[in-house]
Amino acid sequence: MIDYYQSLIGNKMRKGFNATRHQPIKNSVAQHRVIIPLYIPHENEYYSDAFKIFELCIKSIGNSSTALTPITVIANGCSQEVHQKLLNLVSNQFINELIVETAQIGKVNSIRKAILASEEEFLTITDGDVLFLKDWDASVAQVFNSFPKATAVAPVPIHKTFNQFVSNIWFDYLFSDNIAFAKTKNPEALERFVQSIGWPHLNEHQKLEILTLKAKNGTEAVVGCSHFCTTYRRDVFKFSPLKSTKFTLGGDSEKMYLDLPSIQSNGYRLSTAQNHAYHLGNKFEPWMQEEFNRIQQQKKRIVNWPKMKSLKKSTFRFYLKNRIFKKLLSYFNFYNAYLNKCGINKKWAHKYYK
Repeated sequence: MIDYYQSLIGNKMRKGFNATRHQPIKNSVAQHRVIIPLYIPHENEYYSDAFKIFELCIKSIGNSSTALTPITVIANGCSQEVHQKLLNLVSNQFINELIVETAQIGKVNSIRKAILASEEEFLTITDGDVLFLKDWDASVAQVFNSFPKATAVAPVPIHKTFNQFVSNIWFDYLFSDNIAFAKTKNPEALERFVQSIGWPHLNEHQKLEILTLKAKNGTEAVVGCSHFCTTYRRDVFKFSPLKSTKFTLGGDSEKMYLDLPSIQSNGYRLSTAQNHAYHLGNKFEPWMQEEFNRIQQQKKRIVNWPKMKSLKKSTFRFYLKNRIFKKLLSYFNFYNAYLNKCGINKKWAHKYYK
């Protein structure tokens, strides 16, 4: 045995010195990262336009973002052909980090891996079929700056989010005039969103009026946020379950790993008042290319994301606002009185009343 090791030393299997040894790692200086879970198992039928739409998504982030924003893509059970196309996007510097899972591990599980590998204070988790518009990141950062309790902010306002995981907002603004129904800034964008998920159209009351919140500095935000594209304070994910979800998509995975963690510390779920992105769906349409062509390459500058203290879980406040007060909102007299207090349009009140 000694002769064996002496022979290895004598042959000098390791020559020279590894230049990277003991060198410190250069950490990212960005405050914000975009994470995209991607599942394209083939490019036929339902997925025939998927990669073309994904390319619009990736390139729109680079063109529309105010600041230089690193992008992580998790290829979650994609085909080898899609893997090669993704590598081409990496070589052309459209993707900063590519994580390849040869078998599908589920949307939320793939997101969890990317979150653990990220150090940025703000993480935008988005589907791969979103077209980002000019200054979307600066607009999201403005909401975070204006509402210190914000933990999740979407660049796309959606009508139906005003009563989903937001009872803590309703509680905090119970005696305030700063929560109220207001005219939608971009009714056409709301219409386009519902069409992207298969609805034929929005009803009049859903398109023209939306529940908004006004900050002390005058900034307006929409109450609630979506799943398909939202920016989170990274800190919220310390409240997520430690085990992987058993669902590839749906189930209670997004509720348990994205929604509930964002309100565990009395965090607010909000959206920008203006529309700053489009959900595209799975079929390419000419208007998508036209909107992309309108996005001119932004001159990059610093986006002022807020510096915030570490979030702390408050079990008492969570149950008071998201369990007890939410139960109170289930009583139609109280719920209807609150809607009246928020200035609901009498023309459409019957659409909301319980």
